[in-house]
Amino acid sequence: MPQIHVSGRLGDHDPTTALRQVVDYERWADASEAVRSVHVEHRDDGSSISFWEVTFRKGLMRWSERDGFDAAAGFATFDLIEGDPHVFKGSWRVATEGSECVLIMEAEFDLGMPSLSHILDPIAIEAVEDAVASVLRGLFGEDTRIEYAGAAAAATRVTQGGIG
Repeated sequence: MPQIHVSGRLGDHDPTTALRQVVDYERWADASEAVRSVHVEHRDDGSSISFWEVTFRKGLMRWSERDGFDAAAGFATFDLIEGDPHVFKGSWRVATEGSECVLIMEAEFDLGMPSLSHILDPIAIEAVEDAVASVLRGLFGEDTRIEYAGAAAAATRVTQGGIG
């Protein structure tokens, strides 16, 4: 299954505040052109359900996901409920390295088209990585240093006015 790994090095930010900001998903539409809209419904148990509409290539992808947040552990999770991707689940975590705050997003993503996966997966992974990088810079400033891991890390980073 395709893996996505994006880290944002934020400099001197409070780790808990930074994690809260990145999982405040309704802010993402203001932080990135790729994200058209996000609506979040908060649950009594502390979790939430978010509904996403994101530009992908020349169309839209829509999905809903279950989101969890544990500030004390410095960890947040997301897991697809339904929508255009076949699989989209992962986590955000926060770490400190010296005085630097680092946000890390790791996810599994699959469009669910096995016969085209060798063509579409690299495009989709890069598109998600670029969108996450755009959000991190939109939320924390253009000087946020972005790092990628996995297969798409060696690919040239190109943003085309949305995801893909």
